[in-house]
Amino acid sequence: MKYLQKLVVISLLSLLLMPIHEGNASTKMSAIELAEKVANRSSNKSRVGFMHFTMRNNAGSERKRSALVVHSQVPERTKIGIYFTEPAGLRDTSFLSHDNSASQDQNWLYLPATDRVRKLPSSSRGDYFMGTDLSYGDIKDNFKFALEDWDFSLGESTVENGKTYYQLKGVPKNELIKAEIGYASFRAKIDSQTWFPIKIEYTDSDNAPLKEVNVVALDIIDETWTATHFTIDNSQLQHQTEIIISDMRAVTQVPTYLLTADELAYGAPLMLLEDKS
Repeated sequence: MKYLQKLVVISLLSLLLMPIHEGNASTKMSAIELAEKVANRSSNKSRVGFMHFTMRNNAGSERKRSALVVHSQVPERTKIGIYFTEPAGLRDTSFLSHDNSASQDQNWLYLPATDRVRKLPSSSRGDYFMGTDLSYGDIKDNFKFALEDWDFSLGESTVENGKTYYQLKGVPKNELIKAEIGYASFRAKIDSQTWFPIKIEYTDSDNAPLKEVNVVALDIIDETWTATHFTIDNSQLQHQTEIIISDMRAVTQVPTYLLTADELAYGAPLMLLEDKS
């Protein structure tokens, strides 16, 4: 009798556990699904604020820079303008990025010393931006991984303080893309509640460790998660860039004529700071 009772209990437990296991298997997220959640993370249509850069080398010296940043997102196009305001020697140096879903991306740089706007080739995506440890491509990607650039895979997920973190890995789809972006791979720790990468490790084109990005502070700005404090540590150059975002807020809209190559030489569009919406 005791044997039969044990058998019944074991059978009932098996029936109860089977749907749970099957449910977990059926809802397991694939690498591309995770990458899409990161890429499709909501963003403000228009926002403006300041970026403050602190660059440190292994000797302990520091350089500081500040810039007005303007972000505009319309269907099939994202525009980012960065206008340096400090120090005086960099004032009015400006960078503009047009990320087009239907055509090739375009980037421009304005240097007051030459008084001309220069269109950057696509091969410059991996170049360092104005002495920082960010590349031009990093700025354009804005903590997202372009689906057209990477082949994705999953690493082992972890649970910390009751929160799940996924591990997303990527390698460039081909050698041309690898040469352009300057990375052979990345590994990112993704917050399952925000779909934001809070840590990204990159290797260089030879697959040697290159740099690590760590998000120190993540805040909601107009219902959108935004990294307001993060660091980039370059192990090869023994150099660090710390970035703090201040006074970032949504604006009603950015006039279409502002974020264009023709307007880049006119300096920071300070009129947007007057928009109190």
